[in-house]
Amino acid sequence: MPTVVTDPTSFGGGSTNQAQTLTGFNVQALFTLVNNATVSAKAKLLEIQGRRSAISIGDMFEMQMLMNHLSQLSEMSTNVVSASNTAISSMARNVK
Repeated sequence: MPTVVTDPTSFGGGSTNQAQTLTGFNVQALFTLVNNATVSAKAKLLEIQGRRSAISIGDMFEMQMLMNHLSQLSEMSTNVVSASNTAISSMARNVK
């Protein structure tokens, strides 16, 4: 049976809470990563908006990279949570 990670620093800090599952990862850390990427993308959009017509190709590439990074983090988080849900459901079926 998997063990619960009791050291909150082993997955990027934060306190051990209910979001931590039996599979040994901290879901809150995943949410924090996605939120930080969202804040970065929003900040870049505000910066571009403030300059109005002075948008460079570099800005466009940077925005594309930020959005790609956000997409990858979001997809990764969804897949990790989905996989753990499937594993826990499978274990629950086997307990019956």
